[in-house]
Amino acid sequence: MRIGAFLVLLSLPAHLFLDERTSVALASITLALIGGAYIGFGAADGNARVFWAEFAVALLFALAAFLGLIWHWAFLPLGLALHALWDILHHKSRRLASVPNWYIPFCVAFDLLAAAFFILLYGVF
Repeated sequence: MRIGAFLVLLSLPAHLFLDERTSVALASITLALIGGAYIGFGAADGNARVFWAEFAVALLFALAAFLGLIWHWAFLPLGLALHALWDILHHKSRRLASVPNWYIPFCVAFDLLAAAFFILLYGVF
């Protein structure tokens, strides 16, 4: 969890120096990349069903990123929060791709803190 929080503190303040349009674009790219991380875990699993399931869900995160870019920024924190849930679902799951034990708390922390950051940045300030 500490690593996820540290990465939020390290990377997200850059958004404070960007105009909103550029910040939303960067956040969209970040969400799409985060969503795609599980494609690699699915490929490493060696099971085609697991790979395609991970790929399909990654496409949903890419869609959230795209909608956040072209329609409304709220899709970005929503996508990040749903990605945190996706991380949690992988914990000790036998039906989803296997991920290292350290990855889940790190990613959940990053996702939820980043989601809160973007809500504050775009919705409040």
